[in-house]
Amino acid sequence: MPVMKPLYTAARTLSVATALTVIFAGSAYALDGNDVAKRLQARFEEQGTKIEFGKVDTDGSTVTLRDTKIDFKSAEMGTFTVGDIVLTDVAENDKGAYTAETATLQDFEKTDDKSTFALKGIEIGKLYLAADDEQDPVVKMLYYQTMKADSFTIHEDGEEMVNMKDIYATSTPYTKGTPVAMSFGIKSIDLDIEKMDALRKGADASAGNDEASETPNPMIDLGYKQLSMAVTSTGSWEPEKGDLAIDKMEFDVKDVGKFDTTMKLGGYDAKFIKSVQQASAEMSANKENSDAAGMAMLGLIQQLSISNMAIRYDDSSLTPKLLDYYAKQQGISKEDMVNQIKGIAPIMVGYLGHADFAMQATTAVNTYFDDPKSLTIAAKPEAPVSFALIAATATADPKKLLDLLAVKLTANQ
Repeated sequence: MPVMKPLYTAARTLSVATALTVIFAGSAYALDGNDVAKRLQARFEEQGTKIEFGKVDTDGSTVTLRDTKIDFKSAEMGTFTVGDIVLTDVAENDKGAYTAETATLQDFEKTDDKSTFALKGIEIGKLYLAADDEQDPVVKMLYYQTMKADSFTIHEDGEEMVNMKDIYATSTPYTKGTPVAMSFGIKSIDLDIEKMDALRKGADASAGNDEASETPNPMIDLGYKQLSMAVTSTGSWEPEKGDLAIDKMEFDVKDVGKFDTTMKLGGYDAKFIKSVQQASAEMSANKENSDAAGMAMLGLIQQLSISNMAIRYDDSSLTPKLLDYYAKQQGISKEDMVNQIKGIAPIMVGYLGHADFAMQATTAVNTYFDDPKSLTIAAKPEAPVSFALIAATATADPKKLLDLLAVKLTANQ
């Protein structure tokens, strides 16, 4: 008995201590869902997106924002009612930032007059919500690593005009001094050109513009009643240096061709982005004085510089169709149409007053129309050229832009 009593007392003390430890540990480390929601609201607001919510529910590491509304200010599409946003595996790190494994939005749509926009299957992965006192602006900007949406559709008068599927965006984690790799894409975009044209003609007829309503649509005459395409983009960004590289911005249009843009810009640092965001916010808030804000935006853009840029087109049956179409309109053969273009090209580029470029452009045009494969126009100056200098040269003597940017036109390369 003397032995059992101390054991009983020790066991009871241990159980009480354990219970107190659990209680105090729970209160010390319980997730503050309201603070998470406000942090999300603040970070998105800085990127020009306003988020409002009714209430916040917290269940362990899951935070749910109820009755949420989103206003994409830059898109000027009004407010979207999106229902619930669910954040999973939410945690606070040692820097006071919140992380979430996923942020999932309910499917939602918005009807404006006769137009309906609908988004489905939206999910953001590896969400990072920096602390309010975070000094590195890039940390506040790069708040997710993956984003996807299963579909985005646009209907007009109940008819589907646009259908995008499998939209995605990714970025690598940000570490100061290391480039951030980025990608964006849409695996399929279907456009109903025939329905769009019928809608246009109906609107023109209703407005009494009979001449416009009877104007033919060249796309339909070329056989493009529907268009299907995919978008792929990859690039990298070095925030400290301000170097932005677009390695690919490709639009692959079925039975038309591929349009690809590559570019390298300088001066695109965090400070520049913040200034652009502020100017955009001012333009949205004060539309009556948009000219002044527009001039401020133009001034910001002139701080950028270009190291190289290229636009390439790879043909996939569009050019032969265009040649046939315009040859038929003029009542001539396709071969005569090609010869006509070849004869006009030297005259057109001759107006630029640059003999070397006129020669290479004429050669490129002749090569391309003899065998339509690809056309590339590229600017590759020896050193980066500021947009301010480009603007000044274009105003003073536009002909000098060709030398300033080292512009070249090539075909089938």
